[in-house]
Amino acid sequence: MNEHTGRRPKTLEEAYELAKNFVQIPTKLTEPKPPPEDLPPEEYKKAEAEYEQKMKQWLTESIFGANYKDNPLYQYREPYWDNEWEAIKDLIL
Repeated sequence: MNEHTGRRPKTLEEAYELAKNFVQIPTKLTEPKPPPEDLPPEEYKKAEAEYEQKMKQWLTESIFGANYKDNPLYQYREPYWDNEWEAIKDLIL
């Protein structure tokens, strides 16, 4: 929720207006590397799931900042972010 009003921005315009005063903290995360393909199947499946989770976190922080939960633009898109990730993850991973 927005730190100033206690609610999520309802429109993209409102999110941009609120974001004018938002100071984004750059992420300290580094882009994750995919797991080695020579792992045994069970280990690879686990490592791949962990890689996907780390990549989503890295992408979120890269776009919206390490303090993304306070970013009005993230707050506006947050209800859709999981679906957006599902739509683009195959292009990224």
